[in-house]
Amino acid sequence: MNIDYDTSHVVNLNSLQDNQMRKMDMLREKVRELGVTPIEPAGSYMPMTFKSFDGGRFDMHFEPFEFEVVKVADSSGNVKMNFAAPVGDMSGDKELEEMLEPLNSHPVMRHFLDIMGKSSLTEISDILTAKGTLMEIAEFACIFDAIRHASRDNKTIILKDGLLRTKKIRHELIPSLVEVLHRNKDHVKVVGVAKTSKLVFLLQAALACEKIFPREQMGYVKIPLEIENMAYKWSGAGTILRDIPTKLTYSFGNLHIAKLSRYKDLFVTVELPQKADGSNIYSEAEATEIMSYLAKDAMYSYPMTGYPQTIMRAHESAAGLGIPASMLHENIIKGLVNRSDPILAEYIRNSIMLDEAISKEYLGGKA
Repeated sequence: MNIDYDTSHVVNLNSLQDNQMRKMDMLREKVRELGVTPIEPAGSYMPMTFKSFDGGRFDMHFEPFEFEVVKVADSSGNVKMNFAAPVGDMSGDKELEEMLEPLNSHPVMRHFLDIMGKSSLTEISDILTAKGTLMEIAEFACIFDAIRHASRDNKTIILKDGLLRTKKIRHELIPSLVEVLHRNKDHVKVVGVAKTSKLVFLLQAALACEKIFPREQMGYVKIPLEIENMAYKWSGAGTILRDIPTKLTYSFGNLHIAKLSRYKDLFVTVELPQKADGSNIYSEAEATEIMSYLAKDAMYSYPMTGYPQTIMRAHESAAGLGIPASMLHENIIKGLVNRSDPILAEYIRNSIMLDEAISKEYLGGKA
């Protein structure tokens, strides 16, 4: 087979590359206008964060069986929620409601639903059985439960792994959640921190080329909505944005790009909440204080320098690994087998063994 490496045969390649270079020139021009706010490691907050685990090793997916086992834990190693989440098509709304009733009644989730004035999870999301939806909702429920129990005598910062904005919760309910953040702003603050984001993918080349962040200096830049909407175009109502709104309906606030380490050029995206009218909940001084805390938390972080250690501790608490994970996996399989007739039980065992053989032998591992 002849392989032709001559790009002249790709008829529209030159015009496409010219178009992309014009886009890069435009981004670099906009990035030059961004002002960096320097930060130093500081902060008197007591850190707390929640990280939910999306199933991973506990994900059961062989037709027609499909579900997740979700665990939400905090950075102190406390497990806040542990439940099974249905994934994919259900046989009916009534059956889904019955399946979710124990979760609706869980004290942490019950408080979260009450904030939004709803009685059931089915009332707050249109994609409830999509993979990862209940995981993310549970993480938010734990965050708002932590706000409820936060001491007014001690300042607390709660870090969410990932941006606050979500498509898992109906966008018209988000203002009621933001209002809780506003009422409690004096003693507890909530921010979302993402190590990767569409915004960083869009801007990282322009930020590096224009040397926006001086070498060996920590700081952050606030991203104008005009640039934010180049990365996030979905309106929250199934349409693509054409005009720049005051605030995206499914977001909690505005975005910042921060460099939290002197010695590593890792750009993280930080979302700070705003009120429904687009005004900030936290002042510029409070925003700088929050960023300074994040820098302190990321100063000696491992294994990812420049990313808050508190978030990584929560992930370690929530992620199922090692022998306990294997035993849980085995017990889940046994539960399915015990509910099956002999023919189906044999099929389940064979399917699991086949899946493990493929994973180890044909995907680069050792059998």
